[in-house]
This record gives sequence, structure tokens and C-alpha cells, in this order.
Amino acid sequence: MKFDRMNPRESIGFLAWKVARVFANDLAARFAEAGVRITVEQWRALLPAYKMDGLTQGKLCEVLSQEKTGVSRLVAALERHGLIRRESSGEDRRVKYIYITESGRELVDFTFDIVLEGRRELVKHVDPDEFEVCKRVLWQIIEPHLGACCGLKEEPS
Repeated sequence: MKFDRMNPRESIGFLAWKVARVFANDLAARFAEAGVRITVEQWRALLPAYKMDGLTQGKLCEVLSQEKTGVSRLVAALERHGLIRRESSGEDRRVKYIYITESGRELVDFTFDIVLEGRRELVKHVDPDEFEVCKRVLWQIIEPHLGACCGLKEEPS
């Protein structure tokens, strides 16, 4: 049977997904313990606004590699929490610009050390040199699929 040959330990897709879930679940627990009242997914959507204030909602979709409807829900929740504000473009009312509020900046600043500590804890048993190789290899898979628009890949000079 075909499925007998599918070993999760040999599947890069499964391994990448599982690591992402482990990190997200750990971070959610740390946020709950610290009294942070947003989800990890909402926090992840808040970061690009922190780094690139005034990006469009469409650009946020590209950065997060998510569909418009999901990002729209995330942005609406962040707006309800008072962490971002949206403004329509003067030229095209369908285009929405996203700006982080002072409360949003404070939340990112507050959670930054929580996130870094969580990362350190989750990989403390991993050999640092092997971890660097792992990150390099994963980046080699990811990078060809990114556009310069996402803020993750440099524009050609």
C-alpha cells in the first residue's frame, strides 16, 4: 500500500508543520500565562504592521502567505483590540492601509522577550551548529517562493 511508505519522520511537510504547531502551542501558553489577550495568529499578523507601518491589507496577505478572508478576520480582531487601525486609500476605497497603534507597539514590545525565551527553551537541547544547518536548509526551500514584496527577500541591486 502506498501509505505504508509514508513515514512522518521522512516528510519535510509534516516535520515543518509539526514544528510550527509546537512553537505556536508553546507561545500560546506563554501568552496566556503573561495575560496577553490575543492569539498567536493575531500576534503574527501584528508583527508586519510593527515593522512596516502603513502596509496594505493585500501586502499583509502576501507577507503572511494567507488568503484575504483569513487576513481580513485577523485584521478586524486586531482593530477591535485597538492594536491597529485601518484607513482606506484616497484613490481606491477598496485598498486598506494598516497602521499599528501605540497599544499595538507596546504589546509587541512586551511580548518580544516572551517570544525569544520560548524559542530558546524549545531548542535548548538541539546542537547549535545543527540548528543553524536546519535553518539554512529550510530557508533554501522557502526563499525561491518569496517575492521581494514580502520584506523577507532583498530586492536585486
